[in-house]
Amino acid sequence: MSGLQNSRNPLLADFDWRQFAQAIKTRCVADGRSQWEIAKDIGITESDLSRVRGGQIVSVAKAVALARWLKRPLESWYLAPLPDPSPDRIKTTSCSGSNVKHAEAAE
Repeated sequence: MSGLQNSRNPLLADFDWRQFAQAIKTRCVADGRSQWEIAKDIGITESDLSRVRGGQIVSVAKAVALARWLKRPLESWYLAPLPDPSPDRIKTTSCSGSNVKHAEAAE
């Protein structure tokens, strides 16, 4: 799975930015126009196109516009989470700070 560079945990869903960038680079070369012209046609900035071609993350709206330009569903680059034999292994720190009231504390 080549896109896990942005994931901290393969048990969580991710997006394959490397493969997305490769598809965009391939299409840009085949298109033959300047990066500025292509970006204008897609509806993003030239900087955004350059960023995503380099494998960097862009906003969801820009990723959707790029996927439409590629004529592929955005889900083509979705990386499903791997199955986890023990569901309690995923630990997050969101909603667990000292200021969060837990249900068991309220009882």
